[in-house]
Amino acid sequence: MATIDSTTASSVLDISAKPAFRARPAISGRLAVAGLIVVLSVLIVLPIAVLLAGSFLSEPPRALQFDWSGLTLRNYLAVLSDDSFFVLLRNSFVVATVGTLGALSIGAGLAWIGIRTDVPGRRLLASVSILPMFVPPLVGAFAWDILASPRSGLINLLLRELSLPIHLNIYSIWGVGFVFAIYYAPYVYLFVAAALRNMDPSFEEAAAMSGANRWTVFWRVTLPLSLPALLSAALLVFVLLIELFAIPAVLGEPGNLKVFSVRIWELIGFTPPQVNQASAMGVLMLLLTVTLVSIQHRVLSKRNYVTVAGKGVRPRVISMGVFRWPVAVVTFSYIVMAVLLPYAALILIALRKTIFFSRLSAVFNPSQFTLSHFSAAYNDPVVLTSFQNSLIVSFLTVAIGIALYFAAAYVIHRTRLPGRRAIDLITIIPLAIPGLIIGLGYLWSWISLPVGIYGTLWIIIFAYVGQFSPQGVRAIATSLIQIHPELEESARLSGAGFFYMLRRVVVPLAWPGILSGAILLMVLSFRELATALFLYTTNTQVFSLTMFDFWARGSTSMVAVMALCQSFVLLVLVVLGNLIRRGHE
Repeated sequence: MATIDSTTASSVLDISAKPAFRARPAISGRLAVAGLIVVLSVLIVLPIAVLLAGSFLSEPPRALQFDWSGLTLRNYLAVLSDDSFFVLLRNSFVVATVGTLGALSIGAGLAWIGIRTDVPGRRLLASVSILPMFVPPLVGAFAWDILASPRSGLINLLLRELSLPIHLNIYSIWGVGFVFAIYYAPYVYLFVAAALRNMDPSFEEAAAMSGANRWTVFWRVTLPLSLPALLSAALLVFVLLIELFAIPAVLGEPGNLKVFSVRIWELIGFTPPQVNQASAMGVLMLLLTVTLVSIQHRVLSKRNYVTVAGKGVRPRVISMGVFRWPVAVVTFSYIVMAVLLPYAALILIALRKTIFFSRLSAVFNPSQFTLSHFSAAYNDPVVLTSFQNSLIVSFLTVAIGIALYFAAAYVIHRTRLPGRRAIDLITIIPLAIPGLIIGLGYLWSWISLPVGIYGTLWIIIFAYVGQFSPQGVRAIATSLIQIHPELEESARLSGAGFFYMLRRVVVPLAWPGILSGAILLMVLSFRELATALFLYTTNTQVFSLTMFDFWARGSTSMVAVMALCQSFVLLVLVVLGNLIRRGHE
């Protein structure tokens, strides 16, 4: 799992290095870069441009066929004049803020406890703290719907059995914010843990020698030095939560908690469809996320405020005294809440004949346990077809994506060819674009093109390749920038051609990053929901969409079985990927 850890971290950090050597100004190199820019522009820029154009039109955009005589601001006026717009704005900001503050508290707390204290099990904490990253948001939402729904949630049943005056409502702002927090805390952990490990301990030691107690040192020295990492993590998590669809769709709708991402889906998915208004709202959401990502980039570029040690000195570990074990229990309870408890609830519901029970004792009635739901899922043609579709989409996304990402990363970081800055800019754009917006843009840009991919799995594959380019390119770049240019120069001086040099020198040395990118891309594409929401047909439905459809129809037991299946597949992919990686080290 360390592979995904480092990959995920690098996907949100800027990787900059001087190119390895000055590429020959050959026409073939320039043509290759131009071709790469065209391909990336079609995959990433075109859908956004069509979406932007459609937001100013009276009729739905059809590929590149626009009726420019119908240009209007009516769509934006309709969105902004709707009373629900400011409710959406308020709810989106409030729930994202609650989730971000919760993720900061959990993630930063885990990082500080695991790195700076003597809490038992702190070495294990580094591994388990990122486990929730591998729980798909859709699966987490389903699980907490089972655990904490106001009427029949398992936790609420337990509280009633114990006669405790506590009642959980996972459908509220606080409930959705809680689920946001526990599944996005690992992103904060990655940032803060890196800052704490690299921090020069001499400042803290100087403060301690001056008479400051441990808490004064923490508030006056450690926290200020960690502040850039905290701010960067906070902005990143806030952007991710603003654009997230799965959790608000599952947990927000029952409580009438409307947010931007769900409203865009409703504008197109419900009758009558209001596609141009959906485009306008998508553009407004895009402007919001781009602004937030720009702020995040500015904060992240000021990492020099964090002092990095030039000596091999380790920070002093703080003794927690009698609080060692209580803190350890509270710390590892996060894993229970984020991983163990949700999956226990999914297993329980998947094994029960019915999900209707009024007392906790009835939940564990042996006569109610069955494997019929597993059998039903296995024999359901829709489930099987969508599972096969997801596997096909994932493998082809990896095959196409890794080749494209390697080419982009190589041009950006190993050459001085004109156009490499444009490639770098294009590949980072999807980081600021919600998956829902990318899917909507693909719908309007490809629906009428005479290439015949709309209604096939190819449109979903291309959308995924475009969406995950920031993660893929930067995963491969982490390995490329570590390869010394002399190795490539030696191969070229020995008479090796360019492609022979790539195959025998660069690719073998960059293989850890390539494999890391492939594993991450496989996991992301298999669990993705929002991007495919507007692109699927009856024959091209993917597994996450089938799960969401069963949930909308109230088939909770089938959803639990499918959620367990999806999580098992993701676990197998990660384990196999790590085994392959270790076998090549």
